[in-house]
Amino acid sequence: MTEDEKQELEALREEKRQRVQQARARKLLEDAGIPVSFASLLAGGDDGATDQRTQDFCAAYQAALSEDVRRRLPQQAPVVTPPVPQRPRRGIQRLR
Repeated sequence: MTEDEKQELEALREEKRQRVQQARARKLLEDAGIPVSFASLLAGGDDGATDQRTQDFCAAYQAALSEDVRRRLPQQAPVVTPPVPQRPRRGIQRLR
């Protein structure tokens, strides 16, 4: 094997490793209900690194999402007042 063939083989191996790790990150993100567009950013060098990066990201994403929802909601629950009682309807009364 020549040096060029070795470099090409190594480049192909690296490309395959990246595809496998991105697929693994995509699967983990799908399972967590997080957009899979982040998968390419979370692919690591091996399975353990990819899993750790994805878990850390999922925790941070959920925390940020929860904080945003908490901030948008009102601080106190609305107070529900009972409806004003209606007066009984009076029709024309009979004279005795």
